Amino acid sequence: MSGFQQMIGLLLVMLSLNSQAGLTDLFCIQNESSCVETPSIADVSPQPVQPLSTTALSNENMCVDVKGVASTNGVDDSFARKMAIRDALKMASLHNNVNVKTDQSVDQYQVTLDSSRFTSSSKVKGFTVLTEGLEDPYDMYGQTKKGPLNYEVTLNVCLTEDRSVCTDLTGNQYQTRLAVAPVVIAHGNQANDVSNLLMGYQQELERRIKLQGYRNFSLLLEPVDLQPNIIVEPNLDPELLSGIRDRTGAQYLLLTVIRSLSAHQNDGYLNGAKRFYNLEVKPDSRHIEVDWYVLDLMKNRTVHQMRQGFDLQGDVTVGRDRPFGSNAFFATDTGMAFHALLEKQTTDVLDFLHCKPFESQIIDVRNNEYIVYLNSASGAKVGDDLAVYHKTGRPVRINGVNLGTDEVPGAFLKIKRILPKFAIAEVTAKKGIVQVGDLVKAW
Repeated sequence: MSGFQQMIGLLLVMLSLNSQAGLTDLFCIQNESSCVETPSIADVSPQPVQPLSTTALSNENMCVDVKGVASTNGVDDSFARKMAIRDALKMASLHNNVNVKTDQSVDQYQVTLDSSRFTSSSKVKGFTVLTEGLEDPYDMYGQTKKGPLNYEVTLNVCLTEDRSVCTDLTGNQYQTRLAVAPVVIAHGNQANDVSNLLMGYQQELERRIKLQGYRNFSLLLEPVDLQPNIIVEPNLDPELLSGIRDRTGAQYLLLTVIRSLSAHQNDGYLNGAKRFYNLEVKPDSRHIEVDWYVLDLMKNRTVHQMRQGFDLQGDVTVGRDRPFGSNAFFATDTGMAFHALLEKQTTDVLDFLHCKPFESQIIDVRNNEYIVYLNSASGAKVGDDLAVYHKTGRPVRINGVNLGTDEVPGAFLKIKRILPKFAIAEVTAKKGIVQVGDLVKAW
């Protein structure tokens, strides 16, 4: 190899060594003290977009400061204060679980319709009044404001996602009173093999309602009229329902109708042979069907209805020696079907009543104290506030049907004493006369 070739080879070796050294400087070798490890690169891959409600509220509870305003025109400051608090709670509800529906129309590049509707499903866990009082009597220019001043409150409102908390933003959570009516069967001859059916069914409803923790209910021992003949449905006669309301203080009435308990025999060879020799042929199939209704006694209307049924095969005859509700009855095929029906009915009715707003009436006035049809089983406590609503104007009717009467807030009450069957309250704020028959709602 010539000297010139050796020189060129040596230069190539030196160049390769310098290049390798430059590449190894880009990496840290383990246990090398002169090397500083670079921080890891953050993951910048796109993350899935979260819903607005989830992003807005990451914790279970969220507290916000909000301001509420109410006019003092024609009312005292205490009444305006209550209305301002209600306004603030409504403003707080817009901070979480809000559904927005928009409607827009464009005609020839011009917006002809642009509307938005906000519906909140927020739940208020509690609130604290931070500041309150009448607004500044002077405007931004230093001039005295004309007319009555507004009442302003600032609240710290805590919202929650707890499923046990009701979405009724401004009301205490009370158990509404339920009256359980006796059971009616559409075809009584189908239950000849079941003793104590109607009374036993009602007693089982009572027992299972209690087991699920519901305490504010009562049993009707006298039958409730249902329209006879072919169509069996609740009788919504106002006079009848108001009588039940007056006797029990209930807001809702539960009616149960056993539509079918029919038993049948198949036409198989074995049963045909038994009939030929005049032997007893027992039913081997049964159809059970039950309807239940929840009636609003304050508004005289059906607000909930459900139907459940089973088709049974096998030994479906019960026997009069196994009365409804006994262990022996529930051990039969028919009894097990009724057990499932009762469980379904109890759960369905109590789920419907959960978080239903409380409504009652003022039933008497004595020495500036107001008697409210509200008992201790509802969960009401001394010191709770109640809102009173006046019915204004004549009832709205169309084709002879009473659609109801307009209601406006008229006063606020505070419970002084609560007894097993009624509560005694005093007025804390009002803008009119509070009288017997006025509606009372939770606040």
